[in-house]
Amino acid sequence: MLLKFAVKEYLEEKKFQNASDYTLKSYKTVLNEFYDYCTDQEVKDTSQIDSRIIKSYLRYCKNEKGNKTSTVNGKIRITKAFVNYLLDEEILICNTHPFKNIKQSKEDIRINTFTDTHIKQILRYFERQTRKTPFIGMRNRMTVLIMLGTGVRVGEIVNITWNDLDIRNGYITTFGKKRQSITIPLTNKLLKEIIEYKVFTDEFFDGKTPTYMFPTRSGKKWTQEGARSIFKRLKDHFNFDDVRLSAHTLRHSFASRSLRNGMDITVLKEILHHQSLQMSQRYVDLWGSAVKEMNDKFNPLNDLDI
Repeated sequence: MLLKFAVKEYLEEKKFQNASDYTLKSYKTVLNEFYDYCTDQEVKDTSQIDSRIIKSYLRYCKNEKGNKTSTVNGKIRITKAFVNYLLDEEILICNTHPFKNIKQSKEDIRINTFTDTHIKQILRYFERQTRKTPFIGMRNRMTVLIMLGTGVRVGEIVNITWNDLDIRNGYITTFGKKRQSITIPLTNKLLKEIIEYKVFTDEFFDGKTPTYMFPTRSGKKWTQEGARSIFKRLKDHFNFDDVRLSAHTLRHSFASRSLRNGMDITVLKEILHHQSLQMSQRYVDLWGSAVKEMNDKFNPLNDLDI
């Protein structure tokens, strides 16, 4: 089967499986890049796919494109899933799995988080923005507060509707990467901010509040690219040299502060809707000293005379 058609068929299969838009976009980007590379190497049919061409592609990504280890690992996961599909469908038939001796590289995990000073500067920036563009400033400020207060991703933020919000009981429902819903509790402080934002939104749109909690100024659905662009502008404005100014840093900051304040790792896993406890464990490994301090403080043995 021609590789071009195989890639198209696999992407259609992922769409049929109800993969999220974010997942589909990631798979399409990587597999189209893989296809272009194979074409340059005169590999046009799936029968020509083997460990040699895959290793060559991964070396190209690392050495010529300058991809980081985490990026290369992501491409390994996607291309391996594609090859597994070809094998399952008997589109590719071979004695040895092309990925048999291809492993992901160990990543040097360094996760930065925002300090109180960073967060206050960001919020003040959006508060000043309300002078010229009231709705944009309020929406962007609320976006940061929701992400910091719940740990949700950008892809989840843009899909939140007002119907997903339970103001009376203090919960918000979001949908993760695999469209799995998760109900996240809201603190009273965050809930108060949301209520004020809701009143402002109702007034701005003359009572015809848009379906989505974070719409564009014209009331249409906000895109992920649009949401990410606010962090690009923040990066250009502040140029922090001690932390990466991105949406995901807010998620890391939520995880870090939650653990430092005593949140159980299993609770953190559910809120961040990680697929495995191992993913959440990374945060404990990074901020283990803080967790240890909380354990020393609250351990039940402290109150026992033994």
